[in-house]
Amino acid sequence: MKLLPLIWWHAWRHRGRSFLLVGCVAIALLVPLLSRSLAARFESAQRERAAMAPLVVGAKGGRFDLVLASLYFRPAPLDPVPFSMFERLADDPLATAVPIHARFTASGDPIVATDIGYFQRSAVPLPLSEGRLFARMGEAVVGSAVAARHGLTPGASIFSDVTETYDITKPPSLKLDVVGVLAPTGTSDDEALFVDLETAWLLEGFAHGHDDAQQVERPDLVIARRDGQVALSEALRTYQEVTEANAPSFHIHGSRDDFPLTAVLLYPRDARAATILTARLNARDDAQAIEPSAVVDDLIAFVVRLRLVFDAISVVLAASTAALIALIAMLGYRLRADELRTLADMGASRSAAAVLVGGELLCLVLLGVALAIAVAWPTILFASRASAFV
Repeated sequence: MKLLPLIWWHAWRHRGRSFLLVGCVAIALLVPLLSRSLAARFESAQRERAAMAPLVVGAKGGRFDLVLASLYFRPAPLDPVPFSMFERLADDPLATAVPIHARFTASGDPIVATDIGYFQRSAVPLPLSEGRLFARMGEAVVGSAVAARHGLTPGASIFSDVTETYDITKPPSLKLDVVGVLAPTGTSDDEALFVDLETAWLLEGFAHGHDDAQQVERPDLVIARRDGQVALSEALRTYQEVTEANAPSFHIHGSRDDFPLTAVLLYPRDARAATILTARLNARDDAQAIEPSAVVDDLIAFVVRLRLVFDAISVVLAASTAALIALIAMLGYRLRADELRTLADMGASRSAAAVLVGGELLCLVLLGVALAIAVAWPTILFASRASAFV
């Protein structure tokens, strides 16, 4: 301990060299620590999410796009499937079907239209921390991260994003009434708003509500009147919010069978039912059924290959850092020869010289380890949360 001030003074006197050594040690430790920890967390999070649904049914196209759109609610170049497909699958006794419509956003966060089955069939329980589930169009249940980011609680509201600002034929922004907040799950559910399918039809423009057509007097808004029927112009202002008072005025145009869905989550009764449904759906020209776990396995295989590259880099860094430490130790003895000779003349033992040089290196290495841990810990925590949302 008596030599500690001398060690500290010398390290500070040559702080440029000291900082370089501390940085090299920290980087040599950070690369393998972060690559392995993040890869392990990413793999665990993706496998948990993939286990949420045994099968995902969507339009023909990329497997990764279908999984990203249906389980992670990410925008993907994916053709929709008609609502009639969900109805046929829902009527099939071999499985339980859950619709997913994720084609719109609110303040940048995905709006996921589904039914109550989504909250009941999910492998990760989706308990509410506040409020209740949606019961009618225009009501929304928000994920915990969305609620925290926008300060949403039951009774608050949030508007959907407009898809085409200057196109008056597109539906206007819709005010969503928040009726519940999900408890944190560490999955993509934390980053989404959930509504019923009727709300999705509103956002798509297949449904709307407006003043009684018979009461519209402005001639520029009335295209024709015949046999008690009134054809209204698309310029007629529709409601941007569903309330108890105007809810009866909302109506749907077109056939529900043709309305689009992003995907259908399928929960087969057993393994045999899963095989039958997969073969039956993949034989179609307009649909495919995939196992999300298989897609995630392919994704993880790529991550493993990437981790091997980082492992090789880590070996090179460790070897170069060890060589640097050895070089500094050797040069330290030479550069401090006069200082060590003076200490010897003052009666210091030969071991004192080794303690001075070795102790300084040990202190700098320990500082490098502490720096690596200080940087790695928050980085792993932050990246672990982010990896859950891809």
